[in-house]
Amino acid sequence: MDQWFSIKVEESDMRALLFKKEDIEIPSEQRSLLSLTAWIESKGIRHGIRHEVLKEVVENLDTFLFPAEIAIGKLPTIGEAAQLIPSCLSERHSHTEDHEKIDLKRLFIIPTATAGELVARKTLATDGIPGITVFGDTIPAQKGKDISIQNGQNTVFDKDDLCVYATTSGEVTYKKNCVNIYPVFKVQGDVSLKTGHIDFVGNVHITGDVPSGFKIQAKGDVRIEGVVEAAEIISQGNVIIGGGVLGQGKGSIRCDGNFTSLYINQGKVFAGENIEVVQTILHSYCEAGQNITCLSSNGNIAGGTCIAGNEIAAYEIGNETYSKTLIYIKGKDNDQKVSFEDEQKIIELQQNLEKLQQLKAVMEQRKMEQLTIMKIVNTINQSTSQLTVLYKEKEKMRDRNQLRTAVTIKGTLHPNVEIGIGKYKRKVQSPYSSARVSMEEKEIIIHSL
Repeated sequence: MDQWFSIKVEESDMRALLFKKEDIEIPSEQRSLLSLTAWIESKGIRHGIRHEVLKEVVENLDTFLFPAEIAIGKLPTIGEAAQLIPSCLSERHSHTEDHEKIDLKRLFIIPTATAGELVARKTLATDGIPGITVFGDTIPAQKGKDISIQNGQNTVFDKDDLCVYATTSGEVTYKKNCVNIYPVFKVQGDVSLKTGHIDFVGNVHITGDVPSGFKIQAKGDVRIEGVVEAAEIISQGNVIIGGGVLGQGKGSIRCDGNFTSLYINQGKVFAGENIEVVQTILHSYCEAGQNITCLSSNGNIAGGTCIAGNEIAAYEIGNETYSKTLIYIKGKDNDQKVSFEDEQKIIELQQNLEKLQQLKAVMEQRKMEQLTIMKIVNTINQSTSQLTVLYKEKEKMRDRNQLRTAVTIKGTLHPNVEIGIGKYKRKVQSPYSSARVSMEEKEIIIHSL
């Protein structure tokens, strides 16, 4: 078979290609699936062999368009990260489906706790699934990322049973790695001259509206059942607004955690984690450290600017009047540079490893000193270990790249929407139905779902 075919392995031993040498006739008696498979396996390729492709090659040898992808490896899967799961919310979250409508009334079922009550539980990070190259070499999997749970205000974390318990009674505020229990400042009705500006060390709960010109600051969560106009809200926790935001281009809302609202109209919202809106984000400036979602059946982002660290997802982006809309996913140019350098290192190590393997085989054939052979074996082991580390880094880089290059539209993506990912931009010229926008080879690509 060597005189008729050659094999090239690419992508860090994760893909094998079969090439047919030109102007060489292969005898009909040599064209068998069994002999071709045996020859491929003799080259050390043991995993992910695509027998259906080999069969097609044998049956259509004269017309087959080479190269043929004859084997595919399996990349390792990173384990699930450790999480802090709220005890009072885990049941509700486990039964929530993407297509379910959000009931804003449920947002104001405020979690409370009494002294000694279990308020959250830590789940441990899980082991990942190892990968395997086409040569059958195992690529170790990376365990999920752990989190360090901190004792919050009026809570304590028990390291033995991985549970967080309340040390006093009050309202519960959940963060990524701690739980706080705060007293609550409650305003029955609207914020007015009677209440004045609010600055409180715990949670703030307002059952009415927040008119223009007022300022609310809270160390915990801010929950507003009515409408927020051109007011200023600053929260170290989460902000939940049941009636929506009518910012008039003047007010602003900032929170360290998640922001949730019925709608945002001409507002300015900054969230350290996620922004989730049920209906529309209209002519507003929204910036989230992680994700922005607007996925109800009438969820629409039109006009203004939306910036997210990881992903932006909406049922519809833009509108039929072609309002100028900027959608931007933050990127890190340094990551791309590191990824390219790592790829070069992988190629160099693979080439050196191949030469070392050949040298070892020659030395063993010539029965050279065992000590000399062992030095070569040690070098091979070191190179293999370096490759394993680089495989892990490449997988982590791929995960980060995928996270920050995602814009998903379940309905319509309208023209005059400008999408930016990192330093790259693309203006949408024609409508798309059900699309996903991502970065591929330094170019923004729009795929239909």
